[in-house]
Amino acid sequence: AVISPQDPTLLMGSSLLATCTVSPDFHLKAEDLYWTLNGRRLPPTSYTPLGPTTLGVALAHLNGSRQQSGDNLVCHSRDGGILAGSCLYVGLPPEKPVNISCWSKNMKDLTCKWAPGTEGETFLPTNYTLKYKLRWYGRDNTCQEYHTAGPYSCHIPKDLALFTPYEIWVEASNRLGVAVSDVVMLDILDV
Repeated sequence: AVISPQDPTLLMGSSLLATCTVSPDFHLKAEDLYWTLNGRRLPPTSYTPLGPTTLGVALAHLNGSRQQSGDNLVCHSRDGGILAGSCLYVGLPPEKPVNISCWSKNMKDLTCKWAPGTEGETFLPTNYTLKYKLRWYGRDNTCQEYHTAGPYSCHIPKDLALFTPYEIWVEASNRLGVAVSDVVMLDILDV
């Protein structure tokens, strides 16, 4: 059997029409099928037969995914057997990270923290990347040591220049988009 669409990413509040099409080899008809979402059976009123071996299901006003790996939409045969599955990723694009603050213990390292945005919750796995570069001539560098001072933090242990300002920013990304913070300018000697 095949579910379409397979593993879609959807904005919270949107609707979806999914179909389950069974191979004729199974000797199953549309009326022999049912749907579950995260293990709970969906009401038959949401089903629409779309052909002799295809059953559609309409999901309206989807909430954010309850599971990091996506919500499980599964097509079953009447006896409970699993025929096919699809993961629904429902959430929001990331918001612009805010409140970047940095400090140095010994003028050779730098630790920075930030907040994930006004709401923060996207219901989708969101990656945060702290980037930095020398202001006038540097190339972009990516911080490697995350969560050193809390969940939204990163530590740059070495290879920082003195007497030269740095530009520092955070990029947030998930399946629905990318958001970039404002750029913070600082000199290691000042923090």
